[in-house]
Amino acid sequence: KFRDAEELQVLSASRHSGGERSVSTILYLISLQNLTACPFRVVDEINQGMDPVNERRIFQQLCEAASRPGTPQCFLLTPKLLPDLHYAQEVTILNIFNGPWGKQLPKVWDPCWL
Repeated sequence: KFRDAEELQVLSASRHSGGERSVSTILYLISLQNLTACPFRVVDEINQGMDPVNERRIFQQLCEAASRPGTPQCFLLTPKLLPDLHYAQEVTILNIFNGPWGKQLPKVWDPCWL
């Protein structure tokens, strides 16, 4: 349920925003995690269209689910991450920079990001 003042609605493209559908999709996939066996999972740009509040909540849920013992490795591909996200000890972040900004990296790269 995304709106307190409304009744629960069936998820649909005409009723819900892209961000709301993304939130529902990733929560559904996280809930199925214990029912399927695979060596890794890949999530591509699931946070696109989400507002910052839901993006932060979903990222925390995804990190928590992916950090549980016995769960497969999870790759989250995204062109952006919110600042000041909390990462579990088991999470590794890899930043890949490309394009015309690559030549500027030595000037702005901070080794503490490693």
